[in-house]
Amino acid sequence: MNKKVDMVSVPKKSFWNLSIPLIGFCIFNAFYGIVDMVWISQISIHASFAVGISIPFVSLIFAFGDSIGMGTNSLMSRFMGADDYENAYNTLIHGLLLSNIIWVLIVICALFTQGLLYDVNQSESYLLVWDYLIPIITFAYIFIMLNVFSETFQAEGNSKIPTILMISSNILNIILDPIFIFTLHLGIKGAAYTTVLSSMIPFIIFLYLYTSGKTKVPLSKKYFKFRPYIITEIFKVALPNFLDSGLWAFSSSFINGILLITMGEIGPILYSVSNKIRTLLSSPTRGYGGALMSVTGHLFGGQQFDKLNEMYKYVLKVSIITAVIVMIGFMIIRNYAYKFFSITGMESQILWIAIFGIFIIISISIATISSKMLDGFGKSMYSLLFTIIKIIMQVSIIFVLFKILANASCVLIGITVSEVVFAIIYYLFLRYLFNNFDKQYENKDVVKKFDADNDSGFLKKIKKYDKTIKNNSIQRKILYIIELIAMLIVVIEIILSPISFNDYSMFASGIICLTIGTVSILLLKKIDQPKISLIGFMISALLIFTFMTVYGNSNILLFIITQILIIFIIIILKKLKS
Repeated sequence: MNKKVDMVSVPKKSFWNLSIPLIGFCIFNAFYGIVDMVWISQISIHASFAVGISIPFVSLIFAFGDSIGMGTNSLMSRFMGADDYENAYNTLIHGLLLSNIIWVLIVICALFTQGLLYDVNQSESYLLVWDYLIPIITFAYIFIMLNVFSETFQAEGNSKIPTILMISSNILNIILDPIFIFTLHLGIKGAAYTTVLSSMIPFIIFLYLYTSGKTKVPLSKKYFKFRPYIITEIFKVALPNFLDSGLWAFSSSFINGILLITMGEIGPILYSVSNKIRTLLSSPTRGYGGALMSVTGHLFGGQQFDKLNEMYKYVLKVSIITAVIVMIGFMIIRNYAYKFFSITGMESQILWIAIFGIFIIISISIATISSKMLDGFGKSMYSLLFTIIKIIMQVSIIFVLFKILANASCVLIGITVSEVVFAIIYYLFLRYLFNNFDKQYENKDVVKKFDADNDSGFLKKIKKYDKTIKNNSIQRKILYIIELIAMLIVVIEIILSPISFNDYSMFASGIICLTIGTVSILLLKKIDQPKISLIGFMISALLIFTFMTVYGNSNILLFIITQILIIFIIIILKKLKS
């Protein structure tokens, strides 16, 4: 058993130990987003438009990892608060398995999305959208796992390592951006490629730390036991947070449409830049919220409800004071904030954005802290409900005011009103929960206890099914062989497809890449050669990266799917052997 993590005895100290590195990361990450947008604005207005349109979709990819990470973090923290460390370790493995499944789904969906986008619009701006998205989608696995690992490190009380790694990645991205965009003449593709390359390094380090046993929370298959309860609890936090991001993407697309009508292409660009600056201004609050979620999980697992109430009031007060100070500073320098972007036509909008932003940032602070409290409790469904109602309210106000005013001010008013109203609702709801926790959990555990006789009905059904199948080994082997043949046919069809286009160089390169990737998977699966496995992964990833710049996007996605199928073929072969 690894070293225990104590966040219950001194929660405020634990909060600040976690939050200070997280605030630093949030600020730097937001600053990096602005610098990235500055470089892109130097390419053309079409490039700026393409990135502005792409941001909601890119955010969804990051949201997958962030959401699964938060769900895993929340449950790990609750288990550790209840001194149930084996199930905390088991939760980590469940979170990583879910992340892998989600990545597979993203790659499959990308094939259909590409054709749909080209059918909808062939203009230069929309073609650039896909040029930017393809590298992000292809390497979505890296971004998903980075967010998951960052959250799981926080569950063990360590936010310094994720912060150092992510800031280093962003610094590298800022350095490589002008080289790839201008020196190598890759344009908007270069911005996406630098994001991929700079993210690969912290991903490899995270994976090495876990596979080499250098973390407080071990990653080992000996702790794994499939439990539907763990999956359910992770999704109770992950799904609402992801849908929250999805709803934001929907509302952002709606707002982009309104701004496009009222202001032209400058509208979505202005909205994108404003969101970048808002993200920077709300960075301290997001750092506070991330730290509070982990501490809340430990306190909730230990049923320290009085300390929870005290922490909520304390962090809320700190967040509001910080938000006021930040907004005063922004009001002073607002006239310089937008001059970094090579875009004209937005000067008259800056004052109104700054004035409304004061109310928005303070309201966001209250809502964020309250929402992260709910994540720590594992009650994120309430946040989702509030978000749905808020988005409906926001879109309705904007639409009605658009019909009345017919100008872009409807967006600022709609966002401000909805944020203020729901900040109040969040606060009142948290007060209600604190007043009822003692009654709700009197003589009752906040997380499920497991023993030999305490498996869920669903798990018992699985065991019963497995027993039935084992009693009929012939039937079992036939099913596996059919699966194996089907997968092999698909793999052969894909890897031979370049021959029909007389592209033998791509065929040879693809085979090499698949071979390296397969060997890398086998080595990593055994865990006894993690360093060699990671080197193999890097080589394979760089080969795929090269394909993307030379051969085209759709063929590369097919090779990614082939590698996924090979993983399943290896699993089936192992089962047949056993």
